[in-house]
Amino acid sequence: MKLVGRFGAGISLMGVFALAQVAPDAALLLEKMRQAHGGQALAGLRTYQETATLTTFAGPEPERRMTVVSYVDFPGQRLRVEYRDGDRLIQVLQVSPEGGRSWSAVLGSKNLEPDLAQELRNGLYQTWYGLRLGGQGRELVRLDGRRTFGDVSGQAVVVRTRGVQTTYLVGPQNQLLAERYRNSQGWLTVLYSDLRPVSGVRIPFWARLYADGTLFAEARILEARVNPDLRPEVFKMP
Repeated sequence: MKLVGRFGAGISLMGVFALAQVAPDAALLLEKMRQAHGGQALAGLRTYQETATLTTFAGPEPERRMTVVSYVDFPGQRLRVEYRDGDRLIQVLQVSPEGGRSWSAVLGSKNLEPDLAQELRNGLYQTWYGLRLGGQGRELVRLDGRRTFGDVSGQAVVVRTRGVQTTYLVGPQNQLLAERYRNSQGWLTVLYSDLRPVSGVRIPFWARLYADGTLFAEARILEARVNPDLRPEVFKMP
């Protein structure tokens, strides 16, 4: 009986890891990535605000350029994205635990389509946002060998959190180089560069986005704020 008591906790823990499909070496790599991108500063990320320039492409040529302002409340599971043409607000997409809403200057307010709402929510656990968790709270983490996404190569690590899956590509200094995941546009590949420190968090200020291998957008951050005070009025729809 004592032997069961002594080893029961260990056996149970092994069962949890097996159920969660978390490979220790892969989880350790996620911890190293979190450290490379800010360590405790990233782990303490609660809110985030970003202003970026988004350029879309039609073939190899730029098609449209707009300003995108994002607000994220991680504990509250709220995310808001505003699209602006100069100073003119043209569209808002927003999700919260209560649901998703959209607004546009043409169509006004309406409920967000469920698939699009889910894709926005997934963003809380993808991109560099997902690195705030390190190896904790994952359902699946495994190494996937050396891979090449676009023109970038590195160690691949597959991660699933709350049903949201992505594959990160990791550089020699444990920095995020790229990622790939499936969404409504097919396979989305994002290549990251221009890492800059903001309040202790190393954020990629440039991203190139590819849908099924074709470049469709580039995003350049103009301003990033870590843990700003996001008051309730920030999340009010127009």
